[in-house]
Amino acid sequence: MIAASGRAFKGGVFAEPFFRRYNEPAMSAAEPVRHQQFVQALQHEPIACGRAGCPGPVHVTDLSQIRDRVKVFELTCERCGWRDRVTGREEAGPPWDETALLDLTYEHLMHQQPVCPNDGTPVVFTSLPNPRRKGRYRLSCYYCGRQAEMDWPPPEARL
Repeated sequence: MIAASGRAFKGGVFAEPFFRRYNEPAMSAAEPVRHQQFVQALQHEPIACGRAGCPGPVHVTDLSQIRDRVKVFELTCERCGWRDRVTGREEAGPPWDETALLDLTYEHLMHQQPVCPNDGTPVVFTSLPNPRRKGRYRLSCYYCGRQAEMDWPPPEARL
């Protein structure tokens, strides 16, 4: 089944995007692995050591500043000393359109993990201060650097 956002729906969970835009370069062999490490670091999940045969735990350090659009993580194996750095790939592409924002919001409201329609990275919702007590959120993809701010509920839904 394919959702309106262009992602395959498998077993109740949206899978990674199954297509890329025509003007994007093909992924190198290591890029999907590095993207997976980035997602695991972003979600504080355990990461396997990069050295063959080393079962050591990997310590993840977030090197990003608060206002960075793209995050940088340093990975260090506590057993063998292996070190690596994973970072997002900022794209100067177009921002999310209204349909993508509504899809992301719907997934968030349904307690599913919203993912960026461009690269499949989980999108982070941050509640922003708003003096009028209306919901205001910043949506951020820390891999491609796209961000958007939105009011909730949207103006057309208010009575």
